[in-house]
Amino acid sequence: MSHDHPRVFVSYTHDSTEHCDSVREFATFLRSGQGIDVVLDQWVGEQRQDWQAWATRNILEADFVIVVASKGYRRMGDGYGPNHRNLGGQAEAATLRDLLQGNRQDWTRKLLPVVLPGHRVEEIPQFLQPRAADHYVIRSFTADGADELLRHLTRQPRHLPPPLGKPPVLPPRSGGNGTAKR
Repeated sequence: MSHDHPRVFVSYTHDSTEHCDSVREFATFLRSGQGIDVVLDQWVGEQRQDWQAWATRNILEADFVIVVASKGYRRMGDGYGPNHRNLGGQAEAATLRDLLQGNRQDWTRKLLPVVLPGHRVEEIPQFLQPRAADHYVIRSFTADGADELLRHLTRQPRHLPPPLGKPPVLPPRSGGNGTAKR
């Protein structure tokens, strides 16, 4: 991973035109404003794609996968369909569930549930543990509004531990000659 420009795949469902616009605005903020190498389906050229192969390849090559919480993603991600809608989202969520099942430690670190403005933590799919694992609430498309996520993506902690001091030297409270009393 390049610490300067981490590669991030954005997984989301096409719930509405407004939601797609919001996801694109968020991805643009990360890419142009914050130097994050974002991969987004909306930026792929107009040539014919095998979207499943494209998504799988980019998920596996990414340093992180942002999963954008929404009612549609929660429904699809947790397997509640309907089966004829959000086919790409269903396929991506199935891939992510399988990767998480195969290597929970690595994929828990790489999968980042993100809650955009206007959405709620309850829209994070259950398989991403909305309450038992970290998630990132974006208050605004600014560095301050996305501080926790940006710190995670760029490995810049909010707080560092202070230097480790020396242990105190504590004299014994009894028995000056080193022998135990009976």
